[in-house]
Amino acid sequence: MDADDFLDEETTSDVLRYEKMLRTKAQEYFDAETLENIIEFYIRKEKLKKALEVVYYGEEQYPYYTGFKMKKAEIFIMMGKHDDAISELEQIELYEPFNAELFLLKGEVFVHAEQIAIAEEYFQKALGYSDNQIDVLFEIAYVYQDADFYLQAIVYLERILEQDHQHEQALYEIANCYDLIGRFDRCVDYYNMLIEQDPFSANAWYNLGVIYTKMGEFKLSAEALDYCLAIEEDYTPARFNKANALVELEQYEQAIEEYKLVLQKEGADSITLCNLAGCYERLDQNALARETYKKATAVNPNIGEAWFGIGLTYEKDQNMHDAIAYFRRAALLEPENTEYLLVLAEAEYRIGNEKEAQEIYKTLLDIDPTMMEAWMDWSYIIYMRGDVDLAINVLKEAIKIDSDCHPYQYRVAIYLLEAGRQTEALYYLENALTLCYDDHFLLFEMAPQLKLIPAVTQLIEQYKKPS
Repeated sequence: MDADDFLDEETTSDVLRYEKMLRTKAQEYFDAETLENIIEFYIRKEKLKKALEVVYYGEEQYPYYTGFKMKKAEIFIMMGKHDDAISELEQIELYEPFNAELFLLKGEVFVHAEQIAIAEEYFQKALGYSDNQIDVLFEIAYVYQDADFYLQAIVYLERILEQDHQHEQALYEIANCYDLIGRFDRCVDYYNMLIEQDPFSANAWYNLGVIYTKMGEFKLSAEALDYCLAIEEDYTPARFNKANALVELEQYEQAIEEYKLVLQKEGADSITLCNLAGCYERLDQNALARETYKKATAVNPNIGEAWFGIGLTYEKDQNMHDAIAYFRRAALLEPENTEYLLVLAEAEYRIGNEKEAQEIYKTLLDIDPTMMEAWMDWSYIIYMRGDVDLAINVLKEAIKIDSDCHPYQYRVAIYLLEAGRQTEALYYLENALTLCYDDHFLLFEMAPQLKLIPAVTQLIEQYKKPS
């Protein structure tokens, strides 16, 4: 929202008059309150230097008016000049030792300095000197929220609710704080309180639905969003999120209808089109999915998800050469997207571009050295071309990074047995069995002939858990 939306036409006119005065160097009269409004205008525009210039001008005109020092301290806090802010506030305190706003600003400085105990001392003084406790409690809560101290913000929001247990804004703010710290169960409690207070609050039902999605409760999410839409049919974010919940419930036909309604209401949107295409894809309607993904690229040519989706539809149709062109485009747009790179590497290998595939696996592991699929696939390519020793060394590098990854241990055991290095192979097999006995089927899934090696079967039997 623009600053002009917060301030009246008279203030905007005063700002223009002030700026004209600066340009023409003519003298204009501004009372202190008008100058404060101009300062607030620039603060809301995030033009802090301009706001500070007005402060200095105000101080020249009204040298004994402490309001400008207060604004200066506020601006210094926003600029991160905390020592300067404290200096201004301490000068004000000499003349106004019972000013609640002064202590709020001091507390804010120490919150940003992460000296919470000192901040609390000033906040308690602010509360002690204020006639409007709820307003001050909100101000303190907002300071903590802005600094990402959500637990402290919750303490003050709860104090508001102790005084007014139906305070709508406090309920929303506290639910938001619990959301940000991942306590979704508590969010649900507070949104339900809002709904009990006003069962026809579309906003409360919407937020409840979003929280249920974050909790993985997709059925409850869809139900909450249905209530929201029953109250306000054109609440398109609710419809979009309901469609997403239906996708998670594998109710693709219903999700398609919801996405179509979103597109009718909001017009073509690349994300909605991609989600719609994904539903067609899951229903094996590849041509329709491809057409919809292409619509998404027409809206936003830089959306990697759509190019990747087109590639997947061609892959499903066994058209690998077309698929790979789109996978490459997606990876070019998002060069650090490991999902795209992994699929591209596999596709390159499948069409015979082994060298390109290996280069992509190296890139993948530069991005994420813990990516198991990349290590396993890369070693497999090397193994299949007959370079077993190099495949072993590749997996040994992977084990150095994550020695607890049992699939590495099973796979390297297979490679070592293939190379005739049975003693070393049994060492890695024993490690794998210790880490996860139940996955020993991985050994025989790739190399069923190993069942014929007594040393292998005996070691597996040794680690078998009693019935």
